[in-house]
Amino acid sequence: MAISRLVLLSQKIIKPSSPTPFSHRIHKLSLMDQMGTRTYMPISFFYPKQDTAISLEPTKVSQILEKSLSKVLTAYYPFAGRVRDNSFVECNDMGVDLSQVRIDCPMSSIFNQPRTDIEKLIFPKDPWSTSTDSLIVAQLNHFECGGIVLSACISHNVADGYSMTNFLRNWALVARDSEAKPSPLFNGASIFQPTNYSAPQVADPSRKQNASKRYHFSASKLKALKARSQIPPTTVEAVTAFLCKCANTPTFKPSLLIQAVNLRGTSNDALVPAGLVGNAILPYVVSAANEEDLNLQRLIGELREGKEKVHNMLKYIKSEELLCSRVSELATQINEQTSNNDFSIYRFSSLRKFPFDDINFGWGRPTRVDIATFPVNMFLFLDNQNGDGVEVLVNLEEGEMSVFESNEELLQFASPSSGL
Repeated sequence: MAISRLVLLSQKIIKPSSPTPFSHRIHKLSLMDQMGTRTYMPISFFYPKQDTAISLEPTKVSQILEKSLSKVLTAYYPFAGRVRDNSFVECNDMGVDLSQVRIDCPMSSIFNQPRTDIEKLIFPKDPWSTSTDSLIVAQLNHFECGGIVLSACISHNVADGYSMTNFLRNWALVARDSEAKPSPLFNGASIFQPTNYSAPQVADPSRKQNASKRYHFSASKLKALKARSQIPPTTVEAVTAFLCKCANTPTFKPSLLIQAVNLRGTSNDALVPAGLVGNAILPYVVSAANEEDLNLQRLIGELREGKEKVHNMLKYIKSEELLCSRVSELATQINEQTSNNDFSIYRFSSLRKFPFDDINFGWGRPTRVDIATFPVNMFLFLDNQNGDGVEVLVNLEEGEMSVFESNEELLQFASPSSGL
């Protein structure tokens, strides 16, 4: 698709509607924030034109988004600042970037194009690029059919997927109700006490070409897949084990599976509150050293055990000091494991049960949520917007993807998903 079909309508810097108090001008990064990368997390929401929705006239939509974004940044004041030395955010109200473009084609037609071409259209900058300035870069895309796509790139230095979703949810809430007053918690540094931590090197997307495909596991297929295991698995456990098995055929490679656990709202909510903004996820690793280790029952058991260890760790920790010590130990262990070049690394993360339906700015819920192509091997879980099963975004190197997508066992349970 020719990039010339995109026309820039406006490009603005949106600042908080009220100045940040002097007492809040320095926001310390937590240990978890310091351990994160400086990349953006790119997410997009598709809103086709609906008869029951309000008019999606470009000027009206942009006014709603700009005004509500300005208001919500008053509550999320660190997001309008700038990160300094991987140590703190200078909450200087410099604002975030919001552009508005027109794409001269129907929304449905872009799904006939390669995913990378779609991303060049709907995202405001190169997905997963390093965030060195504005912590949020958003783009509103208007299609000739009347549908719109809102894309946002949010710095991983100040938010994980949970925080990003809650920010977007609150932005939409303020757009619908100007009197709404979100109350996010920015006390991560008192829970995960910061250190002189150097941010990890970011995977350079230009170093290798990754391909991304979206697969749908229907409810009936998920039931059949779970039945193959002697352990009653969760959906994420069953699909994670199955996809790892498919990714390693026909040629096996020693592999590491990295799964992330959200520490909020677990067995120690008093220590890690549900409303905490920032990074509060902890990964754990499952290894597959030989083909026998790809047994579904074994993988599901290992995945469950790893998650339970994280939950049990939180259950018995009563102080921030001990929590930080354990987090640092686990991070060091994972860094040592993942630095071994003899292993292929597959990362798994889930956005299932995240309240994407609440990201309604006044013109209906999104009919599709999407993430840009990852520069690493990555499997991301999303709920199907129609309520039937699970969507999985699969990101692999192009050579691996060509083998993966022709896997006969995969195609028995999952079908390629595209369009709205």
